[in-house]
Amino acid sequence: MDKVKEYKKEKNPFRLFGYHLAAVGEGIKHFIRPKRMTLMYPEEVQALPTGYRGFIRFYKDLCTGCTMCAMICPADAMKMVTQEGKKYPRINYGRCIFCGFCVDICPVDALKETPIHDVAFTSREQFRFPPDLFNEEFQEEPPLLSKPVKRVKPIIDEDRGVIYVPDEQ
Repeated sequence: MDKVKEYKKEKNPFRLFGYHLAAVGEGIKHFIRPKRMTLMYPEEVQALPTGYRGFIRFYKDLCTGCTMCAMICPADAMKMVTQEGKKYPRINYGRCIFCGFCVDICPVDALKETPIHDVAFTSREQFRFPPDLFNEEFQEEPPLLSKPVKRVKPIIDEDRGVIYVPDEQ
């Protein structure tokens, strides 16, 4: 019998209208005082902790072609290619999970992690770095903008949720 009363109560048009007003009021509240959780990238960049795993840099002159990096890669992002009669790694950043196993296993430290993590690609072919491109240095900052890049860090505010404040590093 209680379920019948609940159903009839929900069919009450005045109660349903009240629910609609509450939803519209919530929307107006967020319009006036938004709880923005996103960064205005690339003008704002989140400061990353020390040791953050970013893109991998390959030092071609140190590589011995042992293929251990390709064997340990759990995502199958590393492949060995022959160049100038020697095997070198090629990486597909579309598959890479940035685990760092390849860096850890390299016996001659030919692979190093960089702090760069936010490089944009416009096609799938650009994800694949052949040895020569893999050997080049990544830029330290996003592309040049009209405004300087501001580094921020996230903090939790009880009223507004996640907010970003300037990083003092």
